[in-house]
Amino acid sequence: MTSRPSSRQSTQRSSLGGEFFVPAALALIALVYLVSAIQLGPPMKGGNMTASFFPIATAVLMLIALTCAMVHALRGKAKAPEEETAASAEFSNDLPRRRQYAGLSLGAIGVVVLTAGYLLAFDLIGYFVATFVYVLLLTGLFGGGFREKWPTKLIAAIVITVAGYLLFEVVFQVRLPTLWSQ
Repeated sequence: MTSRPSSRQSTQRSSLGGEFFVPAALALIALVYLVSAIQLGPPMKGGNMTASFFPIATAVLMLIALTCAMVHALRGKAKAPEEETAASAEFSNDLPRRRQYAGLSLGAIGVVVLTAGYLLAFDLIGYFVATFVYVLLLTGLFGGGFREKWPTKLIAAIVITVAGYLLFEVVFQVRLPTLWSQ
């Protein structure tokens, strides 16, 4: 006797989009990165951090965050059919629909494109310029553009760029590429 999945379960599985699959793909990449980092050696030796400490810590934190994002996406899809029936009768024509392409929102696509550009620019033009522009564009993407609060976004980009530089260069003593060292 085979039991057929309920229509709600099959709809839930088929409607998973970028909210689940983007973190899942990034989790696979982070897992490969973690395995590579572990191959560098132990993260601590003689009470001191080794070269593998930061990559391992980063990969573990990313895997935890991405797992939380995937669980959140799954829970959101489980609740969506119940909430959708109640809300659709009342607000069906009042709320604008968000555009999605291949299950990804424009914001997610923007982050992927900006991150790819950042990774390409990082080595070519150096840490300061690439990071400043990347953070500034991300704040514009998530902060509703640059028409409002642009001084705050500019200051945030400067602070984040300098803080990242201090973290890597001073604390971890990792040399970052700069425009003037090219």
